[in-house]
Amino acid sequence: MMDVAVLNVSLLARLLLSHVLADFVFQNQTMVSNRFENKWHSKWLYIHGILAGILAYVLSEAYVFIWLFLAYTISHIVIDGFKSTRKDNLTWFILDQLAHLLIIVVVWAMISGPGNIVSGISFVQLNNTGIWLLLLSYVIVIWPSGILIGKFTEPWHHDKDGEEGEGLFNAGLWIGRLERFLLLTFVLLEQYQAIGLLVTAKSIFRFTTDRKVSEYILIGTLLSFTIAVFVGIIVKWMLDMGV
Repeated sequence: MMDVAVLNVSLLARLLLSHVLADFVFQNQTMVSNRFENKWHSKWLYIHGILAGILAYVLSEAYVFIWLFLAYTISHIVIDGFKSTRKDNLTWFILDQLAHLLIIVVVWAMISGPGNIVSGISFVQLNNTGIWLLLLSYVIVIWPSGILIGKFTEPWHHDKDGEEGEGLFNAGLWIGRLERFLLLTFVLLEQYQAIGLLVTAKSIFRFTTDRKVSEYILIGTLLSFTIAVFVGIIVKWMLDMGV
């Protein structure tokens, strides 16, 4: 019989992973723009909500709880529909994600709360808590972190006077993803010297003489590093605790 605490953490990690996949991996900017343009009449609002519900239901493996799919789908559509009537800025992005997280916690508590553990829920060997936590951490630092950083630095994007020059298409996006991937890996492996080398390398390759451009890049870089290191520390601590 799987320990209840382990099952609870594993279930929460899988519900969080389903949300990250639905919101940041399987949803592109075209779908988001269509939602903000057409609001409640956007077909992508409902397609996205159904996909989020399917992912939550499938990854949770709590198949006896058919209401999980219905509740999560409806709540996702309502939250995103309301957000589409607001401004697409950092404040509403954070509030939107907090609302989704609240729903996830409520669903998780209803399934795994005292007296509600279902003995019929089966888990394959792959579904141990450590693997789900690791998978969740990498998905977080690669996708939603980049969107959060972009929204945070947006006020300074047009404020800088200097020009970074015409670079490779989406190069900055992939540089950020790769650096957070490496930083998270280094933290989990306790290779802190490598983090110092990565910071030095990033400083050299992104050097510019324009002060505003330099500060803009530095803010994004430090945010990227902070998120990856913070996520790595939390996940490593949870793994060391044996959750």
